[in-house]
Amino acid sequence: MALILLVEDEKLLRWALQKQLERAGHQVHAAADLRAAAEHLGTHLPDLVLLDLNLPDGHGLDFYEQNRERLAESVVIVMTAVGQVGDAVRAMKLGALDFLTKPVDQADLVALVGRSLGVRSEQLEAAAARQVRAQSLAQRIVCESPAFRRVLEVAGQVAGSEVNTILIQGESGAGKNVIARYLHAASARRDRPLLEVSCATIPENLLESELFGHERGAFTDAKVTKRGVFELADGGTVVLDEIGELRLDLQAKLLHFLEERRFRRVGGTREITVDVRAVALTNRDLQAMVRDKSFRNDLYFRLSVFPISLPPLAARTEDVLPLARHFLATLQPKLGRRITGFTREAENRLLAYTWPGNVRELRNVIERAMVLARDEEIGVASLVLDWAGAEAAPLAAPADPLGGGIVPLEEMERELVGRAMRAAGDNQTRAAELLGITRDQLRYRLKKFGLREDETGPA
Repeated sequence: MALILLVEDEKLLRWALQKQLERAGHQVHAAADLRAAAEHLGTHLPDLVLLDLNLPDGHGLDFYEQNRERLAESVVIVMTAVGQVGDAVRAMKLGALDFLTKPVDQADLVALVGRSLGVRSEQLEAAAARQVRAQSLAQRIVCESPAFRRVLEVAGQVAGSEVNTILIQGESGAGKNVIARYLHAASARRDRPLLEVSCATIPENLLESELFGHERGAFTDAKVTKRGVFELADGGTVVLDEIGELRLDLQAKLLHFLEERRFRRVGGTREITVDVRAVALTNRDLQAMVRDKSFRNDLYFRLSVFPISLPPLAARTEDVLPLARHFLATLQPKLGRRITGFTREAENRLLAYTWPGNVRELRNVIERAMVLARDEEIGVASLVLDWAGAEAAPLAAPADPLGGGIVPLEEMERELVGRAMRAAGDNQTRAAELLGITRDQLRYRLKKFGLREDETGPA
């Protein structure tokens, strides 16, 4: 049995429909106008709404739009004596399941109500399953801070919604790609493709073809027809990384696609329609770019239908040590090292650091530390940090990496350079990568400390 709200001003039709639906086992509340419907809706949440459009005190679609949030889990079927294309389109956009033109066959209507309630049940079950899946996925993301937990909560909600344009903003390395993949995996699109495009690394002359594809002969090297990522990801998700780097003419074409969900391949004349969720990522201030006219105002507002802002790692220090331990565990098979944890001093140093490179920098620091560490625990000496960003950590606090007391920073640096060279097999390029510096910077330090290659090798 379902709870049905019937909004119909024609007395005879209202009575007849109510009786037919009640005979089918449903509980029906009949309202002759929008005021009575609103009063009922204030205290009851119907499973299904049969809504007439032309009512004595207003238009049914205006009522639907005003109560859209409350009716989010209700099936809405619209009825009207005068079928107009504009009303039908608007009803569908609002979320109505069907649009009927009077006169309505009562038996057919009862059958439609039964089928619609079945659809609703399936949708609710799918939504519940998505919520469970989202919670499971969220538990696998290393997160202890309230700030990032709120991000995951919001992302889980939007993942199961019909929102198909999402903007994720945050500093470089803050985890934007992680949230984008989570949005896809927790959505109904999870079994369809997830494709990522970097708007910063693909050459400008190739980016349009990468996004929208091209026809054979569209340009010199177009020897075959190619489908773009929007076409390949039909039904799934496209992640547009570094959207702020997109040139203005492509911004216009992207805006058209996001509004119409149609596009033409480069050199093509046929419009192609697809269903994709677009997730745009950026570390740029798009509002500032709009003001200086390097980013389109209309595209910004289209992208920011649902914005998600990621806090930097410095604003969620509760996540630093859990993330460090996570990277420690996941990198051991790759590096072939058995590292059990961190010394107390090393943990304090990690917590005191400001992490300008966010989670990406933390991962790199842990990887270097695992290579440089001599013991089963990572100590301060193995943590190669940007010292300018670590002013909160006192230099006199850590113990001498060689043992025997506190040593000056210069001696510690000399030891780290030597360890990096030994770990890299005296390969200067690799040693520089381990230390997070350039090869020239490494060579300067080798010369500064008087370290020759035979001195950095095994003793």
